[in-house]
Amino acid sequence: MADTEPGMIAFLGARADRRLIDEDLGALPETEQRHDSVLSTRVHDRLLAAGSLLTGITLVVGVATLLYGAGQALLGSGGSFDVVLAAIGGLLVGTHWGWVHVAEYAGLTIDERRQRAREAGAREWLAGIHPYPRFSVSTTVLSDASTLVQRFAHEPVLTTPRTFTFLRRMDAEQRYDADARAELVAAGVETMRRQARLDTDRLRGDWEAASSAYEAALLSAEDDHQRLAAQRAAATALSEHINASLLDPPLVE
Repeated sequence: MADTEPGMIAFLGARADRRLIDEDLGALPETEQRHDSVLSTRVHDRLLAAGSLLTGITLVVGVATLLYGAGQALLGSGGSFDVVLAAIGGLLVGTHWGWVHVAEYAGLTIDERRQRAREAGAREWLAGIHPYPRFSVSTTVLSDASTLVQRFAHEPVLTTPRTFTFLRRMDAEQRYDADARAELVAAGVETMRRQARLDTDRLRGDWEAASSAYEAALLSAEDDHQRLAAQRAAATALSEHINASLLDPPLVE
């Protein structure tokens, strides 16, 4: 993908778009995708169940205490203790719904804490995604029992001048008939996967060379002219890295 490599300079300083968290997630290789588990509501539900149970118990106990204390004070020979008992029962009856509110508040607090942790994890994950092309390989068994092996390119594209996402396109494919030997299919898949890893590693190295030179030059940049110089330094580093790779290409088994 020689046409993509010079374009890396355009991505210097850009950050991954939040669209990669959801709608564009499938544009990344499966091994790099991040799948958040749905926030568990089990603790929240348990708290609400406990609050409802305590509400019921408080109401029953409050009514029983109120009736007993009031009955003893009005009809029996009850004293100040029974009056206090009746007052406690009335207080329990009047405030029994408070348990539900306490449980709901505690559940919402736990959910908000988990949501903040999820957001922090998403930001950290996005910060670790760099805009160089990737390659992946997948196999599919077709309806006629033949095997289709496809290589996909996952290419970075700018969504704004400062953010990027990825596009996924089919880069190459190989079809094996149903009667093809299993070892032949396995060897073909492994060869394609090995080449995909080599191409991805090569482009990762190109990006790291360019971005390292850019960041080093940018530390002293104070105006647009110096930022342009940083981009030139990155382009030079990228070119030198590519030339070095051409002089000493990786071995392909």
